[in-house]
Order: sequence, then structure tokens, then C-alpha cells
Amino acid sequence: MYNRWGGIDVSGKLTVITGPMYSGKTTELLSFVEIYRLGRKKVAVFKPKIDNRYHSTKIVSHSGDGVEAFTVERPEEMWKYIDEETRGVFVDEVQFFSRDLFDVVRELLNRGIDVFCAGLDLTHKQNPFETTAMLLSLADTVIKKKAVCQRCGEYSATLTLKIAGGEEEIDVGGQEKYIAVCRDCYNALKK
Repeated sequence: MYNRWGGIDVSGKLTVITGPMYSGKTTELLSFVEIYRLGRKKVAVFKPKIDNRYHSTKIVSHSGDGVEAFTVERPEEMWKYIDEETRGVFVDEVQFFSRDLFDVVRELLNRGIDVFCAGLDLTHKQNPFETTAMLLSLADTVIKKKAVCQRCGEYSATLTLKIAGGEEEIDVGGQEKYIAVCRDCYNALKK
């Protein structure tokens, strides 16, 4: 199969950035957006409609950096914003999307588009987020982030602990509901 320049088509690459809350996943994703834009590559940036914590139409890190994004409810809606010139697709908070995101990402890769996804790997109950787990299985590169434990202060937090609200595992929130902790502090605080 040959591309529009007469060369052999090359599949896209999937990079998944994962870890607990406050580990810099979105910041890392935004750095890749910047790299593609500096390289004058057309990008499409997406966020789930459910996540309006900091802004309704921007992906925003906890530090306040951000970029405009298409807000979608279902992964299939992304196709409206992607064309043959798109070289990079960036998706934040993948844990809030349905498992249909896997099929969309796989098709993007087959079309030669690089995809970068960021999201939580585990719920506050240490259960895997299904969509994130599926994307990890497809990834060419996985960037596993850690955070500073908000209890002991060590740079070893790999878990998110819910400190307010109910027990539901899909519950959008920030510092008012969640903290990042290491496994020892998680176990101590859960007792």
C-alpha cells in the first residue's frame, strides 16, 4: 500500500501516558502537542465532555497550562475533526471514554496517524479503568508517571485515594475529592 507521496505507508504510533492523579499526565500530553505544532504538523486534540473541571473547551493541567480541544461525548465523534492532513491525535482523560475509543485509536494508527492518550490507570479502589487498560495493550510506548505522596511527601505515589464524596468509581473531581498516595499510605489511610 502506497501513500500520497509514493512511499510505503507507515502505521501510526500509540503513546499512553498513565498514572495517578497529580502525576503530570496532562502536562506531558501538552508537551507532545507542542512538539507536533512546532513541527508544523496538523493535530486534533480531544477531551471528554464529562470533564469540565477547569475549562469546558480546553485541556488544562493542574498547573493551569492548556490548549483548545474538541469536547466529545463518544469516541466516534472524533472523526468529524480528523482529516487526511491530521498527523497527531491527542486524547486526555481516556478513562472517561467508552471502550469504543480502542477501535477509533486502532483505526487512526492503521491510517498512519500518531496517537497520544493520557489517563488514569486505576480507580480509587485500585480497579483498572477498562478503556485505559485496553489502550495500554495496544501501545507502542507507555509512560508510567508517579506523583508526590500527599501524606508522606515521597515521590512514590502510584495510587489515587478518594477523600470526599461517595464510593462511585467514575466521579469527576480534583483536590476537593482526591489525593495521590504511595501504596503504604493508601493502605494506612484505608484502615
